[in-house]
Amino acid sequence: MVWQRATLYGNQMTMWMRKFTSWGLVVVLCLVGQAACAPRLAPATPAGVALEPGRYLTAYYRSPEFTPAQATYVLTPFTVETAQGVAADTFKTLFMEELTQAWKANGLKLADQGDTVVDGVVQYVAIRGAAFRFIRGRIDADLVVSGTVTRGSDILFACQDRITLSSPVNPGPPAPKEDELLLRQAARTFAIHLLNEMLLYWPPDEGK
Repeated sequence: MVWQRATLYGNQMTMWMRKFTSWGLVVVLCLVGQAACAPRLAPATPAGVALEPGRYLTAYYRSPEFTPAQATYVLTPFTVETAQGVAADTFKTLFMEELTQAWKANGLKLADQGDTVVDGVVQYVAIRGAAFRFIRGRIDADLVVSGTVTRGSDILFACQDRITLSSPVNPGPPAPKEDELLLRQAARTFAIHLLNEMLLYWPPDEGK
């Protein structure tokens, strides 16, 4: 009788372990699949310019005639082509808010009309990991963006950037507006990269 009970208990434990292992395997495969399915888009390359790796941006082009501090800029809304986990219009709004705030914080002039125009495309923006946040303790944001600064038909500055950020590791329920805060941080990071590349610049003949 003892042997039968032990066998029954052992069989139950084996079945439970199999179910647990199977469930864990499904979760792992979902996480791996989610990461594998995240697109690795290359930001759009403006026609007629050759980009080079940036110190802050992924890549950029700069016209020798471009003097950022002397220009008055018109910030036009960036087009959002693909958005996952957030509405395209919602991200466009907060993206432009962060870009405008960064411009003003750096003392650059803005106007509703002018000849120096900042334009661009958000090729991809996404919030990933929300379904498995209770396991991973965080969510991720991806941003792929390209932009140009033009004066008439001349390209003064062009850039590409790719950003991936994670929320602070904190297992459990998400913080209020965690996804919005992370998306704002991604947009702010791009704005910082862009303005650093534009403003913290030394001509090649100065050896810097």
